[in-house]
Amino acid sequence: MNLDIILLDTPFGLPCWWWWLFSLGAFLLGWLLDWLLFGRGRQRTIDELTIERDGYHAKFTNLEKDFMSLKYQFDESQKDLSALRNSLQRCEADKAVLGTKLEKAQQAQEGSTTPLGIVGGDMRGGAAGGINYLAVLGADNLQIVEGIGPKIEQLLHKEGINTWVALAATTTDKLRAILDAAGTNYRLAKPESWPRQAQLAADGNWAELIEYQKFLDAGDDRSGDLETPAKLEKMIIKALGFSNNPEDLKIVEGIGPKIEQLLKDAGITNWSELAATSSSRIKEILDAAGDRYRLADPNSWPKQAGLAAEGNWSELSAYQEFLSGGKDPNA
Repeated sequence: MNLDIILLDTPFGLPCWWWWLFSLGAFLLGWLLDWLLFGRGRQRTIDELTIERDGYHAKFTNLEKDFMSLKYQFDESQKDLSALRNSLQRCEADKAVLGTKLEKAQQAQEGSTTPLGIVGGDMRGGAAGGINYLAVLGADNLQIVEGIGPKIEQLLHKEGINTWVALAATTTDKLRAILDAAGTNYRLAKPESWPRQAQLAADGNWAELIEYQKFLDAGDDRSGDLETPAKLEKMIIKALGFSNNPEDLKIVEGIGPKIEQLLKDAGITNWSELAATSSSRIKEILDAAGDRYRLADPNSWPKQAGLAAEGNWSELSAYQEFLSGGKDPNA
């Protein structure tokens, strides 16, 4: 069959296959022109977007580095701020102590004594007024520090803090970390004053330590008062059998200035009267004073007061070491 019969002729009289060849050439030419005019532009746009994306990524990386650097600087500044606050508290305590010394110096004559009859002054030799503190209390006895009891002393020993010098060289942050790691029972302790107290003990500045402790309450700066005996004084009383003031109910573990006032307002004014008062009666007095006193456990108080009234200091000292915040674990 003739091909010209199968394929119709074109309008120009050419065979049909020439028309198809011409159409294919026109399509290829159009595609080539499109690639030349727009294809390179699209590729250039993709390349530009890629470069822009990489630029933003680099900026983000730099911003992230800057953020981490600023965060580190902020954390360090917070540590510095904490250290400055602790230093300020120590300075304020020193100021108060010096103010008291000045007032006493202006009012007292030479040869004045502390409430225990212990001559004040620098006692690096470990003895003053005939009392050898190191012999009586024991060298590097961490419990002379206001706020440290037998259990906390054991925690410190486990961390290698066995001497006054070691405690004085330990930062407050380190002490706080030790207490926090030991559990919730120790997180209320306030170790900010412990290094300073330990340093005074290591230097043998017993009189200054006594005055400083009068400003402390469970180791907390600026919350004590000059009327409350220092912990060091209480320990000397217990160790040497001093009966300086039978009306000082605070010698009983668990009784502070406020509870002492509550008891005296209720007619319990000395050790003998407290020893003769039942723990249930004491509990009634505390409950009537409000919720803040209801957590106190007075079960051991009559026994402690009885030992103090009898002058049985060694047994009282041993019994108080057995207690926890004035509470008898076996009661």
